[in-house]
Amino acid sequence: MRFLLAPLNPQLGAIAANAGALRAARALAASEGAALLVTPEASLSGAPPADIAARPELLAACEAALQSLAAETADGGPGLLLGAPWREAGRLHSGILLLEGGRIVARRARHAFPHGPEPRLSPGPAPGPMAFRGLRLGVMSGADAEDPAIAETLGETGADLLLSLTATPFTGEPEDRASDAAVARVVETGLPFLGLNLQGGQGPWVHPGGGFVLNADRRLAARLPAFDPAPLLVEWQEGEEGWRCPPLALPVVMPPQERLWRALVLALGDAVAKGGFAGVMVDPAGGAAAALLAEAARAAGLRLFPVEEGPAVEARAAACGALLLNAATAEIRALGEGSHAGHLAPFAELWPGELTALAAARGLPTMPAESATTAILRGLLEEKPVDALAAQGYDPAEVFRLWGALAAAAYRRRQAPAALRLGRGLGDPFSNGMTGLLP
Repeated sequence: MRFLLAPLNPQLGAIAANAGALRAARALAASEGAALLVTPEASLSGAPPADIAARPELLAACEAALQSLAAETADGGPGLLLGAPWREAGRLHSGILLLEGGRIVARRARHAFPHGPEPRLSPGPAPGPMAFRGLRLGVMSGADAEDPAIAETLGETGADLLLSLTATPFTGEPEDRASDAAVARVVETGLPFLGLNLQGGQGPWVHPGGGFVLNADRRLAARLPAFDPAPLLVEWQEGEEGWRCPPLALPVVMPPQERLWRALVLALGDAVAKGGFAGVMVDPAGGAAAALLAEAARAAGLRLFPVEEGPAVEARAAACGALLLNAATAEIRALGEGSHAGHLAPFAELWPGELTALAAARGLPTMPAESATTAILRGLLEEKPVDALAAQGYDPAEVFRLWGALAAAAYRRRQAPAALRLGRGLGDPFSNGMTGLLP
């Protein structure tokens, strides 16, 4: 039995366009002889679904698209696993649905919310397997695979293999982290494991895509590279010890710096395409970082509008229909310095050392090296105690000065363009009132 894994690239709320992409992927699956098209969480609605999932017009559009797509599976072609929100018994869910034989065969709402319930979304019951052409699919949505009890329940209720379908944003972690984490579920259940993540940028978030297959012997049988839009065809064979995927050639694991660059390029390309912009314009006040930002825009194939430094940069961007990019780094943004012009700040979670490495890899002028000031700021934004930083050998007076500067700049950070979220987890616990806590 063949599965076609398609990471897709949906747009949040563009239900008709997303359904069209699912139809095209299903047609490809049929041409490849696949029995099932597997797509990630939120592949019909776009992500993050909680932002608009409660809107009745979105739910109505999703349900209409689901019924239409389900009816089309009566043609005897591939079944379809997809992600969407729905309302049931007055509760709003987001999860995975199986479309097969002209109808919606099963709905499995996301059950696990390890960081607390998302706004408006309700967890579903612990999922049971989905029956598909003699195969019992243990489908998990979102963070469900992180909870060993869910995989255990699926195994105990007869699942033949586990599938984790997610819409996880880019975090900067190694590409093989997801498959490494899945090994524990394989060991616990004795079942093979298939993972697939959503791809594409949406607002400040960027989803890297990628997927993998682990056999029951814990060996990696297949990998779909992150940031690769091409689907992957995998085959499952049933034997005496259960279902197994014959190994495919594995792509080289992408280095962290290349993953970061691909995330920036994908985010910029989708910000323009999904935002309806004609291209991008880079605020020249960003200095050397602006050159790197322009290079990322060119790598995304975007039209780069020229600009001259001056107070009218936002008006010129508007006249061109351009997305105005702010090149402020994490350090500049933290202190509320530099220009606040622009719609998006792609480097706002990155520190000078990271930009220097990216620039050097592409033959561009490098940024200044990271200083003690940078190290202190990073520590403060990572919520290390002031006393602990001072104890590491940094000048206590400088630590306290920067602590106060961060607190005083809180209002300026709130005026800055949206930061591209790259998984750095930089906190911002500072407000003007915190200056009263200084010694």
